[in-house]
Amino acid sequence: MPNWMSDWLGQLSAGQLALVVCTFFIAITWLGILLVHPVMRRVLHRDEPSNELVIHVAGTFGLVYAVLLGLLTVATFQNTKDVEDGISHEASALSAIYHSADGYPDPLRGELKAELRDYTHYVIEKDWPAHRKGDVLEGGEHRLQVIRSTVLSQEPTNKTQELLQSELLRYLDQMMVAREQRLAAVTATIPPVLWYVVAIGAFLMIAFLWMLYIKLVPHIIFGGITAFFLGMMIFLIYAMDHPLQGAVSVQPDPFRSVYDLVMKWDESTPARANEAAFVSLGTGEMNEVYYPVGKAICDVVNEDLRANGVRCSPETTPGSVYNIDALRSGELDFAIVQSDLLSAAYNGQATWFGSPFPGLRTVMPLFPELVTVMARADSPIHDLADLAGRRVNVGERDSGSRATWDAIQGSLGWRGSKQVHPIELRTQTSVSALCSGVVDASLMIVGHPSPAVTAQRAACPVNFVAISGPAIDQLIQEHPYYKRETIGAADGLAIAVPTFGVRAALVTSASADPRVVAVIVRALLSHLSELRTMNPALAGLTTDETIKGGLGAPLHPGAAMVYTGLVQRD
Repeated sequence: MPNWMSDWLGQLSAGQLALVVCTFFIAITWLGILLVHPVMRRVLHRDEPSNELVIHVAGTFGLVYAVLLGLLTVATFQNTKDVEDGISHEASALSAIYHSADGYPDPLRGELKAELRDYTHYVIEKDWPAHRKGDVLEGGEHRLQVIRSTVLSQEPTNKTQELLQSELLRYLDQMMVAREQRLAAVTATIPPVLWYVVAIGAFLMIAFLWMLYIKLVPHIIFGGITAFFLGMMIFLIYAMDHPLQGAVSVQPDPFRSVYDLVMKWDESTPARANEAAFVSLGTGEMNEVYYPVGKAICDVVNEDLRANGVRCSPETTPGSVYNIDALRSGELDFAIVQSDLLSAAYNGQATWFGSPFPGLRTVMPLFPELVTVMARADSPIHDLADLAGRRVNVGERDSGSRATWDAIQGSLGWRGSKQVHPIELRTQTSVSALCSGVVDASLMIVGHPSPAVTAQRAACPVNFVAISGPAIDQLIQEHPYYKRETIGAADGLAIAVPTFGVRAALVTSASADPRVVAVIVRALLSHLSELRTMNPALAGLTTDETIKGGLGAPLHPGAAMVYTGLVQRD
């Protein structure tokens, strides 16, 4: 079936879908009776009526075809039932984790419960609409990674705590397995070859109707009844073959029940919270700067949940490139990205060459991010030239650090033995890789002070590599979103190390609701002092800095409205 037809059928209600399928079969049957039957009549019934032969052959074929339709109906019904059971198991495991979280001390208990509520909202308000379109989102998996990390962050000190953690992890594993089964069911269907057999069989059944020697009015009546029943059977099989797609689909009722009966009463504003608009904020890896900054942003937005009706949920992601692509697809509502990548995506450069994203919109600049390269203290690597021919961790694919390294490498123009050997590692892996000598240096794009930098320095002695020289000067001159910076006091260094950097920015898409964007901007501006204390990377955030903009993509109208009001008041 063509994608456009599948998409169109998926938009129909159950009644509309049944009507379309039945009307199609009735129309084919009636057209055949009017146009094809006269030919059949001359060929098969020229000398005398041959209804007995037609009925005998049709009855034999119809029996086999009826068995096939019956088996397919049972199979698709069982598939739908299995999907429903899996969703119930996932929701039950979620409820069990939420109840068991009471055994954790505060503030860990509150943090874990908030993450579980976010996951529930995400499943209901993001996963399910995507499922109905046949899409599978990654945000739920990202949230489960955070939940698992939070569960493991509590080091058991006695047997009771050890048993509690073991129980939570067991339920979490059950929930993850059930989730994988749910995601697999989104695209699982009857093999195409079976649909070909069903289609051919349906055509033959209708063809046998055309062959009967019968008066026109009874022919039309009985042919229409047979075609209607055939259409209803095929509608039923098609609807249940896509248990999570279209209007005839399994609903997230078990998750709604878990939220309404278990979770809602733990929120300070349950009545309004249940009606709030849910927005997903893409960040970065958990132990880097983006995720805690995103969490701080969502915390202050959610403080005004009753008044604003906007629920913000941070999502850990691979980084800026992923975030921009997820904004384009609609998987994310907001994201934190590097300003250089924001400009590149908006203008169709670098990774997005030939595929610009003109719908990107800036919401607010956040903090400076510096190109930070570390090498072991006992290595001879001290400046950019010393990286020639070395193994350098440049970050995961789809991360901002990888994209920035590609820009640096393009300016350097190193070839042959001087060419750097890029290694793509997650931050957690890169710490041990640098200390053990698997890589010679590790590059990050981070705000300072950075937990990732602190973790690396705690693991083994390192020095910061100076990133400067003619190639970097040219790169900065060509790209105004780059600025010369230094790494120094924030990391306890006596002598500042030269480098360059960009700014991290909160962005969204042009399709974002201006009211929601304005709510988030107002919440951040009214809690600036609180934000500065919640994360060191935001310590320099000021009202003047947020109004400047100029990050490579136009301001969203919702943000521009708020900033214009601030300027007019001043």
